[in-house]
Amino acid sequence: MPHSRSRQASIIKHRNKLNETIKRLKSYANECNKNAQSIIVPVTLGELRRTAAARYPLDSPPNSTSTFQRVPFNPNRPLMIYGKDGGLIAYRTTLNKDTFTNLNEAIRVLPTRPNNKFRGIYRGQYSIRHYCTWSPYSKTPFISEDLKKDGPAGLEFLKANQCLWNELSDILGGIAPSVYKSFLRYPLPKDTPRFCTAWAGCVVNLGDQDPVQTRPHKDRKESKYGLSCIVPVGDYTGGALICYELGLIIDLEPGSCFFFPDAIITHSNEDVVGERSSIVAFTQENLFHYWRRKYGYFNNKDEYVYRGGND
Repeated sequence: MPHSRSRQASIIKHRNKLNETIKRLKSYANECNKNAQSIIVPVTLGELRRTAAARYPLDSPPNSTSTFQRVPFNPNRPLMIYGKDGGLIAYRTTLNKDTFTNLNEAIRVLPTRPNNKFRGIYRGQYSIRHYCTWSPYSKTPFISEDLKKDGPAGLEFLKANQCLWNELSDILGGIAPSVYKSFLRYPLPKDTPRFCTAWAGCVVNLGDQDPVQTRPHKDRKESKYGLSCIVPVGDYTGGALICYELGLIIDLEPGSCFFFPDAIITHSNEDVVGERSSIVAFTQENLFHYWRRKYGYFNNKDEYVYRGGND
């Protein structure tokens, strides 16, 4: 898609600024991850992407995960999960204490709404809402209905956690610069912001008497070239994240955060005892479709085209 000279200059200026930011974040991430634990799994991101549309390799995930490797949480040591080709697949680390305390307080004052059914399926009494900009079945992005319904309370939650979104985004830029760059490469229309800095928004899962735990699934609407980030909250035990294609069970305690491609990895939670909520920062694939229509950008590394210049 052709652009005016001023538009082209603005795109190039923004891209150069992103490159400078990424250089700084990568340097910081290298320092933080000097003592990181590394695990290599027998798959690659490419293999996971090629099978993303399929269900789990078996007709359904195995009933037993007894052969899976459990990875205990260590607040002082990040975790880096690599594919057999050396590509980073997932990452776990610890949040700043003040950032996490603030998230806990912000979640407690959110209004609860029952989420008895989703597409006719009962998923428990815990409350789910999407606070985001997205573009499902629409040519232009718009703000989610959940955020409109919760109004000031939802906007205040997003604003109160700005330090969280900034911290998570800085981590993303350090460990996965290409993902960070793709999330921030192009603008969104006026009045449809990225609510979570790099990500377009978040899912808030509020658990009380019915703690948040999910069945095996893939979040197919997210980008298979992106990463989402989950942050568990509450006073609970259990709830580890099972990543089936990786053969791993990742312990996630309050104060941790986990970055992974939830669109291409089948995942679920172990049973939870206590009160557990979570937030998941995400950007849906449909926003990349918008950028493709608007700017000629393809979010597909096999057929990448940028009609305004090369990266």
